[in-house]
Amino acid sequence: MTGEPTSPDPLRIFIGTEPSQLVAHRVLEHSIRAHASIPVEIIPMLDLPLPIPVDPANRSKVGFSFTRFLIPDLCGRSGRAVYLDADMLVFGDVAELAALAFDSARILCTYQPEPPAAWKDKAGFRPGRHSAVLVLDCARLDWDADKIVHGLDEGRYTYSELVHDLCIVDHDDVAPAIPRPWNHLERFELGVTRLLHYTVVWSQPWKTDKNPLGHLWMDAYARAMEAGAVPPDDVEAGIAAGYLKPSLASFVHLAPDRRTAECDAEAARELALARLEIARLERSIDQMRGSREWRVGSSVTGAVETSRRLLQRARSALGRPSNP
Repeated sequence: MTGEPTSPDPLRIFIGTEPSQLVAHRVLEHSIRAHASIPVEIIPMLDLPLPIPVDPANRSKVGFSFTRFLIPDLCGRSGRAVYLDADMLVFGDVAELAALAFDSARILCTYQPEPPAAWKDKAGFRPGRHSAVLVLDCARLDWDADKIVHGLDEGRYTYSELVHDLCIVDHDDVAPAIPRPWNHLERFELGVTRLLHYTVVWSQPWKTDKNPLGHLWMDAYARAMEAGAVPPDDVEAGIAAGYLKPSLASFVHLAPDRRTAECDAEAARELALARLEIARLERSIDQMRGSREWRVGSSVTGAVETSRRLLQRARSALGRPSNP
């Protein structure tokens, strides 16, 4: 059947990225390889030559929105390819995507029937078919990326119709056949989630500590750094440019080229994660201090004070001064 995997060639995975997401891309790439049971070829789609629409309303909302339309040409109009955004983390085996049948469709995507809790009361979420995770039958997609982008200024479709609805192919050419766990939006279920998508831009965990699922990305970041998959120079440059939160610098000593001979990598990683957990708990305690329970519930405040004492001991053990 057309589009079915027929050879042991690596699964080609294209990741839409931009300079501000280079570290996120590296962590995503490491998570893909860590769980893959098949060979993969991962291609970052960064600064590729594409026209810029004249009308600002038609321009890409991020630096890589239109790059997915280059994929069939980059694959020589043959075989299958996967497209992912950079703001993701993989927990599943991409062999599952390689095994999906196209049947009569040319593009596979996920389907999101309702906005996630993180999008409650926010404009911009579109229920229905989502194009952040795609499997493409490159032999059956005769896309000309330049003409596709020019079509925006020619008024043939809107940005939303192009990127979200993939209106350049017939409706039936796109099948929502990718299981939803391969695009869990701001959601994680142990043993179920195959791909976690950090869709709320301001709370992405490489930018802030305020994402409820940020600890998952931080753990993946630490492991990727330890494996040599994230160049420390990229982290330091991203922090200097304001793309990344400064606390990411605490992990660069885990990189093989920064690690000292006497450093125990596992202990160093756990130490860095413990420091971040202490900071998270301290923020939670500060929030509880202003709550109704703090004011009227002595049992609650007693428990919190016990937690604070334990944190003070932990900070002392880590060689950090305790707050008064």
